[in-house]
Amino acid sequence: MGDKHSDDIVSSSASQEFILPADCTNDDKELQWAFRKLDATLLAVIILSNVLNSMDRSNLGLSKVAGLEEDTGMSGSDFNIVVSAMYPTYLLFMLPSNLVLRKVGARFWLSFITVIWGIINMSMAFAKSKTDFIICRLFLGAAESGATPGVLMLITLWYPRKMVTSRISTFYSSFAIGAVIGGPIASGIMKITNPHFKSWQWIFFIEGLTTIGYGFVMFFLLADYPEKSWLLNTREKALLKRRMEEDQVEGGHRAVNKKRLWRHVRDPLVYAQALIPFCGNFGTSTIMTFSAIIVNQLGYSASASLAMQAAPGICGFIGILLSRYYPKWCGCHYYGGSLFIAACIITASTILLATVNNGARIFALCLLSFGSFGTGGIGPGWLMSNVGGPTRAAFSGAISVILGGLGGLCASYIYRNQDAPRYMFGHGMNLFAGIFIIVVSTIAYVIILSRNKQKETCTINVSHLSKDEQIDLENDHPDFRYMA
Repeated sequence: MGDKHSDDIVSSSASQEFILPADCTNDDKELQWAFRKLDATLLAVIILSNVLNSMDRSNLGLSKVAGLEEDTGMSGSDFNIVVSAMYPTYLLFMLPSNLVLRKVGARFWLSFITVIWGIINMSMAFAKSKTDFIICRLFLGAAESGATPGVLMLITLWYPRKMVTSRISTFYSSFAIGAVIGGPIASGIMKITNPHFKSWQWIFFIEGLTTIGYGFVMFFLLADYPEKSWLLNTREKALLKRRMEEDQVEGGHRAVNKKRLWRHVRDPLVYAQALIPFCGNFGTSTIMTFSAIIVNQLGYSASASLAMQAAPGICGFIGILLSRYYPKWCGCHYYGGSLFIAACIITASTILLATVNNGARIFALCLLSFGSFGTGGIGPGWLMSNVGGPTRAAFSGAISVILGGLGGLCASYIYRNQDAPRYMFGHGMNLFAGIFIIVVSTIAYVIILSRNKQKETCTINVSHLSKDEQIDLENDHPDFRYMA
């Protein structure tokens, strides 16, 4: 398909044409420099936003260690209910939020919802009961629903497919960064003394206020498409546009094709790959929400438990950063990626189930974090690397985060007060999740091999179709190849 796109004309959203010069001897170097500029701006902006998102999500578990449960009269499974309250609205508003993003643009929408969830998070500082927290969490789920799928779609519009996994891995590393710094920051905030505010209230208030301020900053730094970038020059925009065309990814200006969308909805490959972050979210939710609680139950003080959350967070950060290299090192996402991280999760869960030694259990939490956060790069990265157009990108991004959200919803109930301090049920569910990653990854790998073989042996002539009709074929175009 790429040979049908000439080097001469690329149109911008402002009806301006970017003309590629005839002398293109330094294209690769200039394009590489353009991607570095994008990494230093676009990627950095959305990563910092997600660090704040991660901290806002995990501060509920940190606040429990700081005394939230006792101060608000929660008991039994009340805390688990509050944790899970955000997920119904998170899942319900995810697809509508993604569609709004395509209408109004990523710059406005991502900035807007960042401000909104910051306001809601800050409001939880004034919650007095379980009911207050449930209401706040319901609104928080709606506000955060468009953040991750919106970013996944944005990455597919700015980067070619071979770069998608590494950039998504880098983006998802921000969850681990939030886990690394969230505990120590909360431990520091706890030292604030005020007769009118409890220590856990300060955690919500200060972190929420920070998120609000950053949301306004995002509006001035983001751009919807490469052609609108304030950082790239005219030639770099043209080179980037041509590179995306050669990669069979249209630049995001086309509307969602409803007929093509229905075909993607019925595609088992999408669900097999999207189930990887579903399983991985059992472990990431364990680290982000419950690790400080688990450590506290081992006999450590509240402030020590919050600070010690940094250790699993650092391991998760390393795991997700390394996950971007697995496809390159092993030649595919399956063998060195999915199977390896599944082995880490299974090993960690087995240790947690088998021993009561504090050192071994903290090591197992670190290993669980390493593997689980790694799914954040491999799962969505593998899925979005097999996107052939904007319709597939919109649906794949949404379903990946929907299933990931369902994983977080399920994980909200696996670490219960009555199971302390061993938490056998929670660790057992993480073991099951690791095994299930192997199953769904193998299914995805077999489907990909089968489809690529079919494309090689049964070529289809599309020369009679117009350019727009060929683009609308997306993954079904005969030149498209799935990435294993």
